[in-house]
Amino acid sequence: MITFIALLIIAILAGALFWYRRWQAAHPAAKPLPVPAPGGRELPAKYGKDEVVLMVKDPYWLYAYWELSDAKKEELMRRFGPGAWEKSRPLLRVYDLTNNPYDFLQAPFFEIAITDMADNWYIHTGKPSSTFCVDLGRWFPEYGFVTIARSNIVTTPADKPSSVIDPLWPPLEACWQAVERYGKARGFSSPQLVKTQK
Repeated sequence: MITFIALLIIAILAGALFWYRRWQAAHPAAKPLPVPAPGGRELPAKYGKDEVVLMVKDPYWLYAYWELSDAKKEELMRRFGPGAWEKSRPLLRVYDLTNNPYDFLQAPFFEIAITDMADNWYIHTGKPSSTFCVDLGRWFPEYGFVTIARSNIVTTPADKPSSVIDPLWPPLEACWQAVERYGKARGFSSPQLVKTQK
């Protein structure tokens, strides 16, 4: 009798386990909601550095962005007197260093009047394959142009295909000339291909 009761209990438990597994397969558990990522840090509006960064946009245009710290403005006011910042006007001086690398005194330049609110500028040079540098400064009526920060030096790309020919990748015309020249003599090319080149 005890054996019968033990078998009955085991059968009931097995049936319950079997039913639970089938029910679990038919009703999959809901996936837990993703945990939101911790709040990211915002990028600062300013880094407190006095710098100008110059980049090439295309063969004809450059892009410059800059930052000036309050300490640099105070230094200019100490150097040129109170109100110097208000009496002067901001300028970008663009040097063409193509023929005079690193010789800022001999290099031709042009100036762009900007505003105190500006912190970036697109610069039209119109000169592909040329090297440039930019000075951010201010024009003082008594002293002339005073450089505050100088950018890196960049070179604009060419606006035409390169004149340098890689020997491993000759132009298509050279391939056809080789086929015509050597193909006939050595039988490397079909007569139809040679005929179409004439």
